Amino acid sequence: MRPGADDGVMSIDFLAGFTIFMLALIVVVGMVPGLLAGLASSGIDYDAVAYRTGVILVEDPGWPVYPPWEMTDPAHKDDIQRIGLAVSKDTPNILLSTKVERFFNESFFDTEDYRSKAIFGDIPYSYNFSLNISHPDGNYELKQAGDPLPPGHGYIRRAVKIKEPGVAKIEYDQYTNSTLDDSTPRMFTIRLNFSHLLNQSIGPAYRIDPRTEPVRVNINMTGYLNPGTNATLQSVTFWKMDTTRSNPGFTPIPFSYDVKDSDLYTLTLDGSSSDLLPDIPVKTNISFVLKPAATSLFTLDQNSILDIRFIFDDSPQRTTLNGTYLYDYDSVPPPPLKPGVLEVAIW
Repeated sequence: MRPGADDGVMSIDFLAGFTIFMLALIVVVGMVPGLLAGLASSGIDYDAVAYRTGVILVEDPGWPVYPPWEMTDPAHKDDIQRIGLAVSKDTPNILLSTKVERFFNESFFDTEDYRSKAIFGDIPYSYNFSLNISHPDGNYELKQAGDPLPPGHGYIRRAVKIKEPGVAKIEYDQYTNSTLDDSTPRMFTIRLNFSHLLNQSIGPAYRIDPRTEPVRVNINMTGYLNPGTNATLQSVTFWKMDTTRSNPGFTPIPFSYDVKDSDLYTLTLDGSSSDLLPDIPVKTNISFVLKPAATSLFTLDQNSILDIRFIFDDSPQRTTLNGTYLYDYDSVPPPPLKPGVLEVAIW
């Protein structure tokens, strides 16, 4: 064989090997980005976080359900596991007014509460919650919690409606009893029959449930007074009956009647705040609100009847107001749901 005859063969072998190597290298380089995709850092989808938070707020009643989380006192705030504003899980986008009021109370909830009970996540998100409520008179009410909005935040908007309690309005003389003598104290009773109020055939959005919403009573006294006089409201007391017991009867509910507690109730007489043992004259109006925090102490269920008794006592008696007012769907129709817009911003 001539000298140098193998040179051509070696060059071809080297070229073939080098070509295969380059092709393999190109394939590997093309695969590397896909292999490392799971390891690469990615931005946070704030819109997704805002959407998830919005769903929790408008479609979930929160936890605990009963007694509802919004009744929790500040000392036991850690018992609240989840904040939701819906009336129930069956009423998405219909919010309960008492839950709304508590949620936007930034003196009750702090930043960490909103993050851990509404937003949920390992990252310390910043947030802004706002609810714009439309009132029947054309005015708007804006509720907000959180920080001012920066550029580049995630955002979701939900159309909602707000359920508010009705009001018992006693304005005429249908509760006048002229057969009582002047020495008999007058007793006017607001009666709540829970077997009727908690009727499951009535949807949660329109159901009267004093365990989760306040009982409101307004009494116009001007039509129930003897001319030129006033009447002394001696006391407001609570009585309960359990209809499942043999020989059921009303028994008084122990309560701090002589201590004003606006978290449990408010009693306003002619515009002045009072406790439940006022023993003072009333000329024009009685406004009473029994709040869910109080009814939760009474252990009420579908077998309960609750009486709220207003006792008037003068000598001689100066008012004709006497009888029993049934607080039910006929006398206290739920008001129309108020439309609103809930906006959730996360960054």
